[in-house]
Amino acid sequence: MTRAHHGPAAALAAAGLAMVLICGCGGSPGVPVGPEPGTAEHGPAELDITFRWMPSPVFGLFGPEGTFVRAYIESFELADAGRSTTWGYHGFVAASPSNIDSMIAAYPPDVSSERPGVGTAIFTGLRRVDDGNWTRIVLCRHGYRSVRDDRASGSSWTSRSDPPRPVEIDFRRVGAGPPDVRSGTNRTPDGDMFGDWRTTRLDFAAIYPTPTGDQNACATMTPPGVPQRAPAHSRQPWPTMAPSPGWSATSLL
Repeated sequence: MTRAHHGPAAALAAAGLAMVLICGCGGSPGVPVGPEPGTAEHGPAELDITFRWMPSPVFGLFGPEGTFVRAYIESFELADAGRSTTWGYHGFVAASPSNIDSMIAAYPPDVSSERPGVGTAIFTGLRRVDDGNWTRIVLCRHGYRSVRDDRASGSSWTSRSDPPRPVEIDFRRVGAGPPDVRSGTNRTPDGDMFGDWRTTRLDFAAIYPTPTGDQNACATMTPPGVPQRAPAHSRQPWPTMAPSPGWSATSLL
């Protein structure tokens, strides 16, 4: 899950650092105000989230590879928020390493049933490594989050942009590949999005005390469409953005 020379303690500390809630006062003008969050098509009550994937030369968003990467990363984020693999898309556990429960436990979320969140996660490809049927794709994760805290004086939601960070996924192409899918308006897909392919390693917060080249690259990368907002306290969460490219109603072509 993490590089061996950093050790599990460093990985846990790094994950916690990446997910820590950054509070600030006041908001930036022009920030849209949305309604109270609704229920996602498939997701834990702790987190009402949408996913946006920005095109890049690193990998295509469609076809078997794009389907696998998008479905696995989205599944892991939902499973992490809900603290259970059951929130992953159909086939998620079978496509995961045998220690998937421990992997999820290693990344403490910043939302809970007492402090639910609303937001959008935005991913773009940074680089890739290929070796036969094995591939590593490094992504940069951006986005924003509003977390409810009714105990806060004079406000109900704390909103902030997520610190950008690398996400690393390793996978092998074995057996039947994932299906081709078309874009759509649904947040989540129907059916098995993984085929027989398997993830062999995932580092969902690949950050370290001594910043790596990937950390520096993600920190300086601001893909088009990533909102730039100052932290804020308010009575409403920042609304989610529409999923992109999203999932079609039937998923399969």
